[in-house]
Amino acid sequence: MDSILHNQSNAEYHQHPALGSTIIKEWSLKSPAHAMHGVRTINPHIAAEGTAAHFVFEGKPELVLCGGETRRGSAWIELEKQAADLGGVALPVKAYNHAMAAGNSARNHCIAHNISFNEVWTEPSIYTTHKSTGIEVKTRPDYYDPRTGGLLDLKTTQSAKPSDFLRQFYNLGYDLQAAAYSLFCEEAGLMVSDRFVFIAVEKLPPYACQIFVVEQDVLDAAKTRVEQILHEIATSRKTGKISTGWPSFFKINFSNN
Repeated sequence: MDSILHNQSNAEYHQHPALGSTIIKEWSLKSPAHAMHGVRTINPHIAAEGTAAHFVFEGKPELVLCGGETRRGSAWIELEKQAADLGGVALPVKAYNHAMAAGNSARNHCIAHNISFNEVWTEPSIYTTHKSTGIEVKTRPDYYDPRTGGLLDLKTTQSAKPSDFLRQFYNLGYDLQAAAYSLFCEEAGLMVSDRFVFIAVEKLPPYACQIFVVEQDVLDAAKTRVEQILHEIATSRKTGKISTGWPSFFKINFSNN
């Protein structure tokens, strides 16, 4: 059954057993075994800075609380509790300054002037069923505009230089992420644009910001791959067989260097 929740916490979303884009990306970029059984690790400090930049971009800087120089002591514990009660995030002063500057840089970009934050859906939790496989899927786009079907994702990054971000785009499976978000929204009966927008903003000075528009040809190719992966997952669930899919041995020679 389709379900769209507008006030679900990030933790509640990730606890839901439906399949999201992370598994799609890991299935393709690592292996089926890694996607289904791998341990996912993310530096919580880096994640907190990214979350803070998102809050600032959305015009909610009050949800980012500034602490002292370090994440130590009773004062820091109390600040984290205050942030959790607000639904926000706490950062040491240096990370706070970087996150505020990055979020404001993205917000001050011309594309942000076209976003009506009171009308777009911010991090909606969207649950639906992939009809051709019967797999329960989910997505949580940063921003969805129900008037245009536009999908937008904010990325904090070391370099927003187009040539650098393009490598990151494919190495980290952002094409598959965009395709999965678009496909799952379509499966939920939502209107979806034929383009997907990424805003990349640098984490450090000068906090350069760059817009990347994923056009229909790239989205279509990535959607084909996402559909293929979903059918592979459906087959693996029926057979109970999950492996890396790697060869029994791999020859190292100059031809594969």
